[in-house]
Amino acid sequence: MPGNHDNTVRGKVPATPPPDTVLCPICAKVLEGEPNFCDACGADLRGLGGHSDTLSGPDKDKIIDGRYRLLEKLGEGGMGSVYKVEHVRMGKIAALKVMRPDAAVDKGLKARFLQESRVVAKLSHANTVQVFDAGELDDGSLFMAMEYVPGKDLAWHLKAHGPMGEEKAISVAVQLLASLAEAHEHGIIHRDIKPANVMLLRRRKGGDDQVKLLDFGIAKLAEGDSRNSTTGDFVGTPAYMSPEQVRGDVVDARSDLYSLGALLFELVTGRQLYTGPTAVSIVKQHLEEPVPRVADLVPEAPISPAFEKVITTALAKKTEDRFADAETMKKALEALRKTTKSATKDFTPMPDELAAKMLSREDFDRYERKLRSERYLAPIAALLVVGALALGGWRAVQHVQANAGPVGVESEPNDQVTKANVIAMGQPVKGTMGAAGAGEGDRDLFVVDVKEPGPHRVTLTGVADLNLTVEVLQLEKVGATEKLKRKLFLDDQGVSDGERVDGLQLAAGSTYLRIEEQPFCTEPNRPPREKSLVTYELLIEPMPAAETLVETEPNDSALTAAALPLTRAVMGYAGVRLDDADKLIGLRPDGPFSAVDTYRVDDVPAGEQVVVAVVPPERGALQVGDEADLEGWRQRVAQSSPSRPAPAHPVAKVVKGVPELFVLDGGRDGVRRVRILPAEDTLPGATYFVAAATSGPNGVAALVDLLRVLETRPEAQRRLVERVGEVLKNSPELARLQQANSSH
Repeated sequence: MPGNHDNTVRGKVPATPPPDTVLCPICAKVLEGEPNFCDACGADLRGLGGHSDTLSGPDKDKIIDGRYRLLEKLGEGGMGSVYKVEHVRMGKIAALKVMRPDAAVDKGLKARFLQESRVVAKLSHANTVQVFDAGELDDGSLFMAMEYVPGKDLAWHLKAHGPMGEEKAISVAVQLLASLAEAHEHGIIHRDIKPANVMLLRRRKGGDDQVKLLDFGIAKLAEGDSRNSTTGDFVGTPAYMSPEQVRGDVVDARSDLYSLGALLFELVTGRQLYTGPTAVSIVKQHLEEPVPRVADLVPEAPISPAFEKVITTALAKKTEDRFADAETMKKALEALRKTTKSATKDFTPMPDELAAKMLSREDFDRYERKLRSERYLAPIAALLVVGALALGGWRAVQHVQANAGPVGVESEPNDQVTKANVIAMGQPVKGTMGAAGAGEGDRDLFVVDVKEPGPHRVTLTGVADLNLTVEVLQLEKVGATEKLKRKLFLDDQGVSDGERVDGLQLAAGSTYLRIEEQPFCTEPNRPPREKSLVTYELLIEPMPAAETLVETEPNDSALTAAALPLTRAVMGYAGVRLDDADKLIGLRPDGPFSAVDTYRVDDVPAGEQVVVAVVPPERGALQVGDEADLEGWRQRVAQSSPSRPAPAHPVAKVVKGVPELFVLDGGRDGVRRVRILPAEDTLPGATYFVAAATSGPNGVAALVDLLRVLETRPEAQRRLVERVGEVLKNSPELARLQQANSSH
């Protein structure tokens, strides 16, 4: 496959290699197993495994995971095979990487395979081969479905056509750098940039080729170790490894730039940067030898001094002497394009007759959303007969569950409403997040009997590397039938962190809690993650009765804002802090965060000023903002343009220690709303108070009630009256408030 080494065959070539071996086509060494490169000369051996035949035997048309029909074998590697497949339910073409069962036994190799599916699922750039799906088959083998690219890799291109000109090489590099820039922004280092990992999609009639970067199998997050945790060997391919990879140091994004520099050198010269009889001799040159000049090696294929400067900068031995990042190197190459007046384009559309047949991430996501919708409705339909069930039938199910008794440890299967585990109020239950099926996350359902209506607390512990979500549903009686309705979707915290909500208002009756692993909003388009025998703990408990009104949870958006009466103060519970709430809300606008508390003031007489008093917890602080300011800001952002830049984000005011008053404007619907989030060291579940007032008659009744609530906090009372006097100084009710304060 390489076609870019010294083609002199060293040694005697056996007529037929022994079984379970690979013959290196460059140096003729016989190697055991199916290595990715020759340990003698460093040649790339991808696709030369003993099973690298075309697909024509009994596996032809075999269905994998019930949906992928094998059409053709595309290649063979050390861990398994890659096939061209058809998604039988969508009729679309994809590529399927299948890890052999014997390889999957190795926990290190298995982890590496799953690492690739998790890593690439975070990426969506047009120059990155997309990963759609991953899972485990009945025989223990693992699979990963990805975008099918109907083309050849750059290693094949170099072998078939020889080196490229400068302009074409720049085009390839610019596209690869665009892919790497996105990966590096996610903290992902590829660590194996080489021609065999770059797919080339050829155009039929002129124009530029499109390249796609693939095989993130040894990619790791930036903070990851640079050695193979299974074997202790270096990972990567010797001809393209950066000096820090060779030394086994921790690598960063600039290591990929070095490998890309080595690839660029090969594209314009037709030979690798360093060659030698053994892999060790090659990696030693990366550490010690200067970068050879292209003109010295290939005088007949000169390149511009500026282009050679880009290559040598990328290949600097010290990371600090290279380009700072992929975007900087990309801009340097794009500047060269302008000087050469190149008319190339970065993104070449696939031929129309092929594009319609290829499975895309959009296709897969749309299909999965449909399946999720069906899976969500199926258990409800089975119980409620398409949303509703005769009351007598439902009582029969309740009778069975009541006789089952509460459990302290999850009992599978419990993935449908009719199989939900009965749990006791106030008693924790241990659950296990395992695999429900290939590509489909586990779903655990529990049911608890709420005897007294009122506020409840739901707590779910975190699980390393998983993002667990909680959905709370209750039965609501409609005439002679009962319907299951979502009360809360809880996913405030990301991977590995637990979830908690306080003050969830529940009616008496059966309440269901559904636990699932799903991608957090910061990591879209990844398949569910599954871990065997990894436990979590779920607890639902009633909250103590309060002496004042309690917020109605959920109240996490303008649509679900809790009403603030003008007669009573309201007690709220601080949620779990969100580090960047507005960014997260922007990423998941249709699934609010319970850490956000929103309150509204309705039915305000025309012309009256509206204020909201906010009393923070005795320990900690709150971030408070006028929802109308945020609404206006979002509207101006939507209308922004290069000539009219977007305005700065409204700054929330931090309230700590003593009460603060906020004068509210009406939003587009005329309703006044205030948004409150926990700040600083506020503990989850800490209580705070809010009260609404107006400048009109009887407008301070809720503030009078708030003074009563604050009887044990005289400094807070004093500050409240002081601020009301400053803000509502013309209110006819001010004297009433001052008198109430004196009496307290």
